[in-house]
Parts: sequence; C-alpha cells; structure tokens
Amino acid sequence: MKIAVCDDDRVIIEQIEQYIETIHDKSLEYEVFFCAEELQGYITEYDIDFDIFILDIEMKKMSGIDLAKKIREKNINALIIFMTSHSQYVFDVFEMITFDFIEKPLTFEKMKKILERTKKHLGIARKSFVFSYRKNNYSIAFSNISYLEKEGRKVWIYTTDDKKYQCNMTLGEIWSQLEVETFGLLNKSLIVNIPKIESIIGENVVLQGGKKLYISRDYRKGLKKKHLDYLRGKV
Repeated sequence: MKIAVCDDDRVIIEQIEQYIETIHDKSLEYEVFFCAEELQGYITEYDIDFDIFILDIEMKKMSGIDLAKKIREKNINALIIFMTSHSQYVFDVFEMITFDFIEKPLTFEKMKKILERTKKHLGIARKSFVFSYRKNNYSIAFSNISYLEKEGRKVWIYTTDDKKYQCNMTLGEIWSQLEVETFGLLNKSLIVNIPKIESIIGENVVLQGGKKLYISRDYRKGLKKKHLDYLRGKV
C-alpha cells in the first residue's frame, strides 16, 4: 500500500512516521509532505498514484479538503482519510468520498486500527491479473481492467486509464486468473469486465466512457444474463 501523509505540523508527521515504523508491516510504503502544494506538485511531476491519502484538514494555504477535491479529479479509487482537531468538519469531508476520519490527538491505536481497515479494504478490492512480459512483472487490479483481447498467442489488456498492456498467454491461462462471475466473453477473442459495461444494445457492448465492442450472437444471451445478475447485486 502506497501511503501519502500530509500535515503542516512536523510533530504530527514524525508521530505518524513512528507509528507506521512501529507497526513494522513491509507492505506499507509511505511518503510524507508538509503542505498540500508539495503533495500536489509531487503527484503532478512524477505521475504517481497513492493508494491512501492521510490529510490534515487545516493547513495554511490549501486545505486538506481542497487538496482532496483535486485528488478526486484524477483518482477516484484512492482511500482518503482526514485528520482534524475539530469535529465540525465531519460532514464536509464525507462529500469527498472519504474512507475515514481521525480526530486529533492521534494515538498509536487509532493509526493501527485505520491502517488495518484500509489494508483489509484494499485486499478485497484489489484482486489482480498478474503477468510477465519481456522480463518485467505486472499486476493489474481487476477494477482497472476494461477488457482483454486475444490475438493468436498475444493478449492485449486494456485498462480504464486508456493504457494497453501485452502478454503471451493461452485462453486457459487467462481464465485461471479471472472471476467467471465478473468477466464474460463477447466472442472467441474478447473478454469484458462486466462491471465496466454501461449497456448492451443489439450487437454492441457499450463500456463506461463510450467505447463500443462487438458481441457475437452466440455469446449475447450468456453475457446479458451475467450483466443483469451483476446489476441485481447477485455477484
């Protein structure tokens, strides 16, 4: 889990660093920032996405709430946790699709509990498709996959952020990783992530964002059922 911690109080930053180090969990990676502008600039310059943002609300120039609005413009999936000494901000922060809220003063138990919750949440949301290509290893969360296209031995993986990855796998190897309830065939060469389907109209599957994929007659009935089951909350 990649964590960004932002607070203009150095004592608080040192306290959180100490708590994370005490937890001693190798899956936690963190960076600290001393103002909202510094964190925003870092994200922009290095094009880095964090999994978790721990933000102080009251900072001197840009507030944590204003920073969260900018984060949400580019990253809808990150977990945002706010810190403040004043409980009146609770209703404001939950407008930002907030994962949680920590009242100061901080304690080790508060920090440990919130990180355990985030880890559990991300573990559930982060089932991934894992592959290798040209001696590099990749892991793409199911939630980031739009569809996969088989082309001979090659597999093209299209993601929600308009990226495209290549690997070499058989159809059996692909399905050994995917969940049959949430992925479906459009034809012999296309596999779609059902939660990314906006609608199924005639011979076209329309994805979120407007992309259209052709679905052959042999696969329409099965895919429509999977999509309907998903919409009904059965999967």
